Amino acid sequence: MLNVTARLDLMSKILDTLKAVVEDAKFDFKENSLHIRVVDHSHVAMIQMDIDSAAFDTWELDESSVAFELSVIRDIVGIGSPDEMLNLKTDSGSGMLHAKLGNVKGDIRTIDPSTITVPSLPPLKPQCKVHLSGKDFIRILRAAKLGGDMMTLAVKDNEFIVTASGPSNSIQVFFEKDDLQLLEFDQPAHSQYSIGYLHPLNKVVGDVDTLELGFGENYPLSINFTFYNGAVEVQYFLAPRVEGDI
Repeated sequence: MLNVTARLDLMSKILDTLKAVVEDAKFDFKENSLHIRVVDHSHVAMIQMDIDSAAFDTWELDESSVAFELSVIRDIVGIGSPDEMLNLKTDSGSGMLHAKLGNVKGDIRTIDPSTITVPSLPPLKPQCKVHLSGKDFIRILRAAKLGGDMMTLAVKDNEFIVTASGPSNSIQVFFEKDDLQLLEFDQPAHSQYSIGYLHPLNKVVGDVDTLELGFGENYPLSINFTFYNGAVEVQYFLAPRVEGDI
């Protein structure tokens, strides 16, 4: 049995974050929290999301896992306004997820949770740590996209530098240490990542006060942030594009 209710602004941000990586996901409902782990088909990007039950207005359930196509619920969420409530229910053995938004009802066929790949997230110890606002990160992504499909993150001489180069132009965004909330590094390092995997985060990090970026020399990128007054914790991982990759 599952009966949960949440504001649309919470559900919208949860779904948009996950859709940066996958089209469907398994939601693991526990006694006091919701856990979601997803990885894209190429195993390049992963997301770990943990949500406190206190973020929900209704939380009545038996511990269970429910998997479904994200866009179906996202389309229903898009009908309402941010302060409206979405109720989700399941019936034992029916294989259906019932969504109710005011006078709108939808019955969604669920997916067998065992068919969803749940990744084991790597323990990372990045050499470089950068803390900046979500607005600064969006500015980086928009600027980098003008330069090409890949961007290089680098730290040296107390500067954080992002570079993207194409056949005919190059874009660079740079921050002095004093312009950042935090800049820590053991030694100068750089690593290249696909902008295509990162750009969808534009939709969810604009009002985030602090993004924690971690990377190193040809090392996976980790992006950690919270939203909804800290009730939702997100860890995003992206594999690097190492020199010699096809």
